[in-house]
Amino acid sequence: MKTLKDHIERTISVTDNELEHMVHSFQSMTLGKESHLIKAGQYCDNYYFVETGSLRIYTMVDNMVVTNWFVFEGNFFTDLESYTYQCQAKFNIQAIENCTILYISRKNMNELLAKYPAWSELVRKTWEQAFIRLAQIVLSVQTLSAQKRYEHLLNHHEFIQNTPAKDLLASLLGITDSSLSKK
Repeated sequence: MKTLKDHIERTISVTDNELEHMVHSFQSMTLGKESHLIKAGQYCDNYYFVETGSLRIYTMVDNMVVTNWFVFEGNFFTDLESYTYQCQAKFNIQAIENCTILYISRKNMNELLAKYPAWSELVRKTWEQAFIRLAQIVLSVQTLSAQKRYEHLLNHHEFIQNTPAKDLLASLLGITDSSLSKK
């Protein structure tokens, strides 16, 4: 849980006791390469943190895989719509390498939110970062050529190293994995 502790301490100011309570509200699980954490149609009742490894979030459109997002070590994630509204997940979340995932239940999350204003700040900052990243992705897809997106991506070595080439290229070019396979 060291990665989670480090992330919390970098993001918000907390006492040692607050930090310990926050971290101990999480449980740990391992996920093997290509295993699914969530499949579309299931319900997502947890908020997750990647302690080690990486995952991809994808959807199926007309029986084609469309990679929507990648999640790497040191980041929070969930199927936010399913988690928030307790509806069926629209996304599949799959490990692209062996992972250690920490998760917090809705009940424990709500307890932390009620007890610690700093935890609310952490969640807000996490959502802000995700929203900004999403806006950047949308803008780049709308305004940059595939070559310019590729050149920009070369500056993010951790992304290139941790992502299967097929998923990376399909995501970068804005096409489905199966379209890439046909080429």
